[in-house]
Amino acid sequence: MPVTRVSTRDREFEEFVRAAWPRLRRAAYLLSHDTHEAEDLVQTALTRSYARWGVVRREGAYSYVHRALVNAYVDSTRRRRPVPVERVAERVGTTDHTVEDRSELLDLLAPLTPRERSILVWRYYLDAPEKDVAERLGVAPGTVRSTASRALARARADRTDQERDPR
Repeated sequence: MPVTRVSTRDREFEEFVRAAWPRLRRAAYLLSHDTHEAEDLVQTALTRSYARWGVVRREGAYSYVHRALVNAYVDSTRRRRPVPVERVAERVGTTDHTVEDRSELLDLLAPLTPRERSILVWRYYLDAPEKDVAERLGVAPGTVRSTASRALARARADRTDQERDPR
């Protein structure tokens, strides 16, 4: 049996994937609301990133992979519309948040459009500057600001309505 040598590049990428997987998966789940699609999105983003690992490593791996993740999500929404779920059926990754916290967050994101969800996750979960979000989504920074503002207002209004009429 031949001895396989693992390159330094492969080893670095493996270490990055191990460290980044839980956070990437949570971000993908917040975007897609589907466990299986979240896994596919992360794998797509990582595959794209591995192909350019030298550049990715120099530019900042987390930033590059997060952009690839959101781009993969945007590409997937062009093919079909995601179906929001009522509640989280299983635990996604490890976190300090409770299932109820995640479920509440998903409920807030569910009525939003894929673009609104993308912008909110980019801005507030991944903590990306407006300029970067605008650049990655191919819109003006003002569009990012106004869309985020409208999406947050809509989410707040939906939450207020739910609190008044908890059915």
